[in-house]
Amino acid sequence: MILDCSSYDSAKKSLVRIFGVKEEELAATLSSLSPYGGDQPPEEYIYNSVCEAFGGPSEDVSVIWFHGTRVEDGTLFNERGILPKSSARELIEPRLKELAEGLDSSGNNPFSLSLSGKQGPHDEGPFAFLIKDVAIQAPGENHSYVEVPEIVEDIAGALLGENYSHLVERFQEVATPYIVSFLADSKGYEVAHALWFLKLVEDGESEIDAGSTANTFFSSEGSTILPEKIQCVEPIETVQ
Repeated sequence: MILDCSSYDSAKKSLVRIFGVKEEELAATLSSLSPYGGDQPPEEYIYNSVCEAFGGPSEDVSVIWFHGTRVEDGTLFNERGILPKSSARELIEPRLKELAEGLDSSGNNPFSLSLSGKQGPHDEGPFAFLIKDVAIQAPGENHSYVEVPEIVEDIAGALLGENYSHLVERFQEVATPYIVSFLADSKGYEVAHALWFLKLVEDGESEIDAGSTANTFFSSEGSTILPEKIQCVEPIETVQ
């Protein structure tokens, strides 16, 4: 079974298959729930209630995750996969140094405090979103990785200090925003968040607001997402 939150419709169809029920049965159960104000987080309450009504997922679940990024050559994902921070930096930093030629450095790196919190022997990422629209639109406090990857800002700040935005703009001009979707085994929490997403939409929230509230994240914890796990490399033309 695959959980696919590309949209409200795909999430609903996935959950219907996962629980082996009809759409109207799942919708009726969700509409009857009042998950707020109790002792359990909303997503746990909803998941437990659905399991009480229908039983747990009928098979093992795999999850499609959505990695937002901006790169010059999207074909490399199918060759190399999605890289963790240290490997990605080895590719990105030399290119940003090329793009920085002729630009002046001024002042301190505005990301120095953030960078200090990222230092250490452990690697990071790759990261991804459960709900595709959140990866694309980055509502609320979500960082827009399709607009500019965080590592690009970090390196630009280290190279140019307060003038980092000039290098970011040069990078944006030559790079294209992408959503890279990939498949991973469920870690046990994703179905609960997908049910919460469904519940919020059926209660009247927009898909993006519901997605922003119910979204959850994936971290590969320093391991490459292998090419064979990638489902789609999709350019996002609407992002500037």
